[in-house]
Amino acid sequence: MGRKKTFDEQTVIKDAIAVFSEHGYTGTDVGLVCERANIGRSSFYNTFDSLDALFLRALREYTGSGTSLREELRTGTAPAPTLIMHRLGGELAKQCEDDKRIGCLSANTAAELGRDVDAVCTILDPDRRAWLETYSIVLERGQVEGHIRPDVDTKVHAELIHSVLAGLRIAARVMPADNVQAQANAFIEALCTPEGITALHNHTAPHTYDGRAPGHLISTEGSAQ
Repeated sequence: MGRKKTFDEQTVIKDAIAVFSEHGYTGTDVGLVCERANIGRSSFYNTFDSLDALFLRALREYTGSGTSLREELRTGTAPAPTLIMHRLGGELAKQCEDDKRIGCLSANTAAELGRDVDAVCTILDPDRRAWLETYSIVLERGQVEGHIRPDVDTKVHAELIHSVLAGLRIAARVMPADNVQAQANAFIEALCTPEGITALHNHTAPHTYDGRAPGHLISTEGSAQ
């Protein structure tokens, strides 16, 4: 009769996400995960079979957490530039508040592995497409509202938003926080009409990011909920 599991599987996956984010796929071994999760090797292999299996599961779990964030962007009532700033600024502020500045597992994995591992691509590709669709919807709505420049190609710039965030996440591992945020601000303002810039500054209060979720803002007057 097998032993009863004495640890929470989801907690181990959460710990694994942190370890893979910090050390990368190639820099992580079973010992690092077991030490972080405080479990034995036998428990690890009985539950997850292999480090590769855990990595793919952790990556799926991590990308899956973006579903609710995309829904917030799609349904948000704040001006489009503000929603984009909440996404970029919130993610980067959260990362810069972390002493290790580990950043994003998806971005780190893409930078490390590229398209070399098919199983990884089958996870990251749909996630990327979902984000691009969401950014495109927000940009199109911003054009209708007069806050995003009419000459902006929403599909191309949706890809650019995704790329800029990924790049700044990598840069934020070593760059001063103020520099990271300044670049995010400059990028978003370049998408805006004059009215959009006004709306952005009216709705984005300084230092309102908290640690409850990536891109989540503490409720302030005039800010997105």
